[in-house]
Amino acid sequence: TADKLNCNNVLFVTKKKAISSIQDDYDTLNPNYSITIINYESLHKLTHNNYDLVVLDEAHCISSYPTPSQRDKDLKAIIKNKYLILMSGTATPESFSQYYHQLYISSNSPFKSYTTFYKWAKDFVNVKLKHLGYAKVNDYSDANYDSIMKYIKFLIITFTQKEACFAVEINE
Repeated sequence: TADKLNCNNVLFVTKKKAISSIQDDYDTLNPNYSITIINYESLHKLTHNNYDLVVLDEAHCISSYPTPSQRDKDLKAIIKNKYLILMSGTATPESFSQYYHQLYISSNSPFKSYTTFYKWAKDFVNVKLKHLGYAKVNDYSDANYDSIMKYIKFLIITFTQKEACFAVEINE
């Protein structure tokens, strides 16, 4: 994808344990672009921001809600209008509400008219009151999948393990 987009500099953010494997794949591929591979916890160590494309592996780890995490804010400052690829075996492990912050980090988000998660939630989440014993809090986990997909389905590519040529089947 980076080659097809004529990218010169790619930032690949992943979990620390995956860095060497991604570096090996990059070396084997020998593409026409340079790559910076870094883990999420080291984003603050980046010395420049002249990337054409940002790839976020295990992208579900950036999607806190209802308020954006520091990681979300750091990524938003890096990505802005750059090309962005989000990769995850399980994009929304806790709730479809996680899609908001995964896309919030891009200036090109289909939800960019919603400046906060709370404004977005009014249209896409069945907010429920949750009793925690000591307090009552809003629960934003019941997001409307069909409503969200109307906005983002065109952005998503999915593969089964078989289609992705997994040698070992993983059941979770």
